[in-house]
Amino acid sequence: MIKFSRLTILPIAASMLLFACGNNEKHSDTQEPAFSINASLTDANFKMAYLSEFKDGQMVNLDSSVITDGKFSFSGKMDLPEVRYIKFNEDKKMIPLFLENSEITIEGSAALMDSVKVLGSESNNEYHAFTNDLSEYDIKQKAIVDKFYTLPENATAEEQSSLEAEYDVIEAQKISFIEDYIAKNTTKVSSAYIALRYLVGQYDVKQLEKLYNSFGEEIKPSSYVKVIEERLATIKKSMIGTPAPAFSQNDADGNPIALESFKGKFVLIDFWASWCAPCRAENPNVVAAYNKFHEKGFEVFGVSLDESKEKWLAAIEKDGLTWSHVSDLKGWGNEVAKLYGVQGIPHSVLVDREGNIVAKNLRGEELHKKLAEVLATEN
Repeated sequence: MIKFSRLTILPIAASMLLFACGNNEKHSDTQEPAFSINASLTDANFKMAYLSEFKDGQMVNLDSSVITDGKFSFSGKMDLPEVRYIKFNEDKKMIPLFLENSEITIEGSAALMDSVKVLGSESNNEYHAFTNDLSEYDIKQKAIVDKFYTLPENATAEEQSSLEAEYDVIEAQKISFIEDYIAKNTTKVSSAYIALRYLVGQYDVKQLEKLYNSFGEEIKPSSYVKVIEERLATIKKSMIGTPAPAFSQNDADGNPIALESFKGKFVLIDFWASWCAPCRAENPNVVAAYNKFHEKGFEVFGVSLDESKEKWLAAIEKDGLTWSHVSDLKGWGNEVAKLYGVQGIPHSVLVDREGNIVAKNLRGEELHKKLAEVLATEN
């Protein structure tokens, strides 16, 4: 099966981070520089427009404007460019844009929102030029995926592997393009946003440190660079060779279970969810490892990123997951997942008898090999 790009399957929670931490103060005549947005939309049946940001998992309205004959406006002040959205009434249609201190014009048809033009924001122009170039790789990858799904049922493993290899080649080229773009634009906030959206979730500590240090001092105060900095601090706390961050969370009956209670055993902290297809596909392998190594001192500690208690418990029963499970039912907002810097699931952390992290993201046969290795060294 073709492994879809990790760049495109980052969790919604990780993408929420991209729009956090705004500073959009109203300005007076003496406050400069400032921004102004003047919009004119045809076919607009909306009465109100709202300038909004995505913060803490939800859209927050920062300002509003009455729409008269399709025209509306906003003004204010930004410290640095940030992504904002223009919403309309309760309609789901939105206009995303990089907002910065400049004169911005928006024009087009409300009936064709995707084709609406945003003019006057240099950061917005930079970002859209980047995405236009990036789309060439996406188009190539989509063509390969389409080929994969049109393979006959009797297609050979070699035919499937060939398409997977083609996909991986484009994926490598895509990542290289993104990295090259960022390296050439280290003083632009839009570049930090691109790094956060496409690369940060898959970078290790060394890569993140290099990325963070590459940005110019003038954009270090940017909300996007700050999120990268916070991400770096978080994963440093859960690196291989460091003590696993302590936590306690409630099981389905409301009883707290602490990681500390597994001290003296090898424990796999397994981040998963009932709605996560790759997690459910990996569960039989984790069950097999549990059955094989449990008597030798191996435990699994499930941390669910579910929001529905019923679906969580149903998946536990259906998949035969007989070990301890906890969840705060906050989905991607799970406090333990945030503590461990989880950006995608399934995600696992193997902790030794002394409470130190010895491996991460072991799947399939790799999990069995690692458990055999660490348990064999004790004999």
